[in-house]
Amino acid sequence: MARYNGGDRVNAGFYLNFDQWSVTTLSGKGGVLTGTSDTRYLRVPTLAVLAFAPLMGAAYVVFLPFVGIAMVLHYVGGKAYASVTDAAHATLATMSPAWRSGEAYFAGPEEKKGEKKDEAKPEPQVEERLKALDDEVERRERNER
Repeated sequence: MARYNGGDRVNAGFYLNFDQWSVTTLSGKGGVLTGTSDTRYLRVPTLAVLAFAPLMGAAYVVFLPFVGIAMVLHYVGGKAYASVTDAAHATLATMSPAWRSGEAYFAGPEEKKGEKKDEAKPEPQVEERLKALDDEVERRERNER
């Protein structure tokens, strides 16, 4: 069994492409193998192909039911996994607290429907201090002009 690369001129026969796991057939006087110089080929004798083809067909017939069963089990397992993870996420979402890190409640918690917020008036001392600050700002603005 001789080894060849893509682009080589070869005689007629069967050539196994290692990169794509495909067989290239050249008939007549031969031809040029497809691919680049990195594409590797192996020339397979005709008698080996004739002996190997029925074995591949038999392996296909024997293992096809197992492949079908494996595909069904993979599909059912994927659906079961997705439903379990969805249920787990839904359960965890209902059990998680309402507080979320990264959120700030500077104005306090939100009011619920039907509840009235107490309108607390600021303390008189605070009002006086704010008035004094406001007067100070106005006085400084007048001095700068």
